[in-house]
Amino acid sequence: MNLVQWFFENAGLYFFYELAVAIIGTYFYFYQARGNVLFKCLMIFFWWTWFADSFAKYAAILYLNEYKMLDVRNTIFERDGWIYNLVHIVSIVFYTWFFNRLIPGESLRKIVKYLGIFVAVVSLILLFISDDFWIVSNADVAFVKGLMIILFCVLCFLGLISSDQIISFYKFFGFYFTIGIFVFYLLTTPLFIYTKYFTWDSYDFSMLRIFIVKSCNVVLYSLCIIGYLVAMKHKDLNLKYSKDAT
Repeated sequence: MNLVQWFFENAGLYFFYELAVAIIGTYFYFYQARGNVLFKCLMIFFWWTWFADSFAKYAAILYLNEYKMLDVRNTIFERDGWIYNLVHIVSIVFYTWFFNRLIPGESLRKIVKYLGIFVAVVSLILLFISDDFWIVSNADVAFVKGLMIILFCVLCFLGLISSDQIISFYKFFGFYFTIGIFVFYLLTTPLFIYTKYFTWDSYDFSMLRIFIVKSCNVVLYSLCIIGYLVAMKHKDLNLKYSKDAT
C-alpha cells in the first residue's frame, strides 16, 4: 500500500472536514467575532485538533516508508499513542472551560468546573501509572473523558431549556456543536470499554471501530460547519450569549 492510498483509506473525508471547520472558525472569529474569547479559544482548539490528528499520522507514514525518512524504531516515538494521550488532557481542559462559559446558570457551571478538575486529576494519575503512555492511547482516560463530555452536554441541554435562549436555540453555534459532540462521544465512548480486550489483529472489531469513529467525525464536523453558518447569520445573538464576549 502506497502513502497516497493509505491516506485516503485511513484519513479520508474527516481529515478535510477538520481542516474546513478550523478555516471557517478562523474566518468567523477574525471577521465577525474578533475579541470574543469563547470563539477565539474554539478556533484555537479546532486548529490544535487538526494539527494533532495530522501529526499523529507520522508513525504510519514512517512505517509505510520503511523508516527511510527517519528511523525511530525501538524508540519512544515509534508509535503515536503519546500524541493521543496529550490530546485527551487538552480536550478535558478545553471542554471544561468551554462548557463552563457556554452553559447558562451558575450552579450548572460549578458542576462543570469541579467535575472537569476531578476528571483531569484522575486522568493524569491514570497516565502516570500507565506503562504504555508512549505506545497506545489510554482507553481508561478516553472512557472517563467521554463520560465527562456526555454529562457536560446533558447539563448544557438542561441549562438551555431553563433559560430564555430556548426560544431561539437553533440560532446558536453552541447548540449544533453540543449536539455533534454528544452524538460523537455517545457512540464512540463504549468502544473504549472493549479496546483493552481487542488488538488490531481482531479484524472485525477494528473495522467496526474505524467505521463508527469516521462516521461520527463526519457528523460532528458537519454540524460544526452548519453551526458556524448559522452563527454568521445570527452574529449578534451568538456574541450576546457568549459569556466572555468583549
